[in-house]
Amino acid sequence: MKNNYRLIVLWILLVIGMILHFNYHIGGLMYGIDVVGKKADGSIPSSLILIRNIFYHLPMIWVVCLLYCSKKWGFVLFFILSILYLLANAAHLTEELFRVKKDISQITLLTTVFIISFVLSIEHLKAIKGTDKQPEAYLC
Repeated sequence: MKNNYRLIVLWILLVIGMILHFNYHIGGLMYGIDVVGKKADGSIPSSLILIRNIFYHLPMIWVVCLLYCSKKWGFVLFFILSILYLLANAAHLTEELFRVKKDISQITLLTTVFIISFVLSIEHLKAIKGTDKQPEAYLC
């Protein structure tokens, strides 16, 4: 169980990163930036509901599952999920890097989220292999 805490913290950091990402988008409202879409009619599109479920709600469920997960097949499943999140974060960062109107704070945040998702995938791989036995930190 002790080794799951690292995975749990990384998943939570990804959720926080996605929440910050959204807040950065609407943060421009205070400075007069118009964030209303051309076809906005006041309804929430189903694509936004899907994105919220994938990047906010499901990772919270993964955290709860990791609190009780001890089987190898569970770690394999979470490793696959972490790779999917890594690819999604890489695609989103790449999209932001190639925008004409760059937002440096978004690029910095998305780079951080990408690094966290990369570390998360490595930690899940270690959990599968059983090589994450030492609870001490790597850097300090």
